[in-house]
Amino acid sequence: MAGICYSIRKNRIESGLTVGFMLQEDGTLTMDESQARHILYLRALDCATLDGIWGRISFEADYSENMTCYVYAKALNESMFYRSDYPKNIDDFLCDPEEGYEIKREFLERVEAKKHVNKNDILLYEQTGRYLYLVIEFVGEGSGWLRNIRVDRRGDSFMQTFPEIYHARGEFFHRYLSIFSSIYTDFQQDIESLPDLLDIDKCPIQLLTTYGSWLGIDLACDIQSEQILRTLVREAYELNKIKGTKKAISRIAEIMLGEEVLILEHNIMKDYLSDREDITALYGNSIYDVIMLVDHPVSELEKSQLMYVLNQFKPLRSHIHIVHLKSDGVLDSHSYLDMNARVFEVENAGLDESQVMDGVVTLK
Repeated sequence: MAGICYSIRKNRIESGLTVGFMLQEDGTLTMDESQARHILYLRALDCATLDGIWGRISFEADYSENMTCYVYAKALNESMFYRSDYPKNIDDFLCDPEEGYEIKREFLERVEAKKHVNKNDILLYEQTGRYLYLVIEFVGEGSGWLRNIRVDRRGDSFMQTFPEIYHARGEFFHRYLSIFSSIYTDFQQDIESLPDLLDIDKCPIQLLTTYGSWLGIDLACDIQSEQILRTLVREAYELNKIKGTKKAISRIAEIMLGEEVLILEHNIMKDYLSDREDITALYGNSIYDVIMLVDHPVSELEKSQLMYVLNQFKPLRSHIHIVHLKSDGVLDSHSYLDMNARVFEVENAGLDESQVMDGVVTLK
């Protein structure tokens, strides 16, 4: 009933022009605080009908109190205009970063674009034309964001239920019904978006902890990475099937640390280990000790978050120790390299006066 509705998402924003904004992956535009002017030029929305009617534009925005929001809207049947006796595409002109701000503003004034101040829900009943041109501008210093821009063709859902005599656009009755129609349309959009709330890839990050608890994983350990949270919840069912196994520990560590780890079980390695203190300190001295060898340093925060999740999946009575493998080492003056030793990384080296190389040594 709401008619055609355009959602301005990341791809359409990228095809336009942004000034003083930074575009996020979810289509949110965040303001660059170092600039005092933030502008979004959108390429025209095409309804494919001459003298097409437009209903409503709405968006979400949050900006500093000392900033002013301007929305310019103009519907035209033409997509070209003449400049210095040469035809020029309006979209290419407005979205050209080489064209100055003042000349673009003069163009909007000449085509009598309607300017709305500090409004994020605007009726477009006065606009008729095939192409709708939109410019959203924030002026002033401060921070803020802009997202979820939507343009509705009809702008109301109730007019067609009344006799034709009441269908005059822009009259009092039409504008009065639009109040309730806008509320209805917003409710309808919320209802249509409900499936997204159950989509692990689309739902708000705040819901991931709840969904994890539904699937048997407690993620209340303040994990900041959205990607890690979504991956853990997405794989929760498979992880629960292998709970208590080496594979589960390895996969969770890989998700949270971003790299493959090496898992060593003391119970399996005990026949290969001696009783030396340095060996037992590294690999433990109990059959319940499990060693996780990691290739990069792990901060205390990462370690605490990882152990919080691992404790829900590790075998009963087992103890997991995280060991960081350094990428380099130092040999003292009493160290020797056997004939089968190998240096994996080529580095500069020096020999002092007391070092001797026999005929077996080859330098490349």
